[in-house]
Amino acid sequence: MSTHMAYGFVSAYSLALLFATVIAPSSYPVIMSITAWLVLAGFLGGIVPDVDSLESIGFVHKKTCHFIIGYLIAAGGLVILAWLVPQYQVSILPVACVALGAWLHSFMDIFDGFNDDDPSKGIYEHLYFGWLRSRQKIAFGGTWEWILQAFAALCFIAISANLSQLFMLGWQVSTIAYGVIWGTSVLYDVLVRAKKRQAVELKYIRGYRGVR
Repeated sequence: MSTHMAYGFVSAYSLALLFATVIAPSSYPVIMSITAWLVLAGFLGGIVPDVDSLESIGFVHKKTCHFIIGYLIAAGGLVILAWLVPQYQVSILPVACVALGAWLHSFMDIFDGFNDDDPSKGIYEHLYFGWLRSRQKIAFGGTWEWILQAFAALCFIAISANLSQLFMLGWQVSTIAYGVIWGTSVLYDVLVRAKKRQAVELKYIRGYRGVR
């Protein structure tokens, strides 16, 4: 979860820079003044797909709230709309950042594990009306996941240093906040989820690669 949130944060900052410098340069002063809120929107977007982890209320994990094509179309459409209707950019771009963070989360999950111990159920694509098979490239709690986590954390800290308008203490507070979220996520994964998922996914990865 913390990795997805961090990449949502980073993707939103990237989108803000792209929009303000390439797509609509005239918007630069306005967009840069609200960048802190845009990255928080991306941060939130990184959480959105995993709302379907609440299977106790009828959701299906990696299906109910995971939309790879849908989120991408929404993000692209909203960026175009913000460009066409500049007077509403401040309202439209945060929603685009949420959609972008949610898309990146959903896309990344294809390379992660799978649902219900079934590798054929990587991510459910609603426009495709079926499950996309997990690529099984990044085992849960494995080396590559920690590398992605570390890179996301570095990007998060670097970007936070430029967002002093968000908090009185600037990057220190945002970094501490992320650290708390990251630590909580890691403890939960290590103590509760890692052993079960690693055992299952490692078995399938070995079979997939012909390793015995």
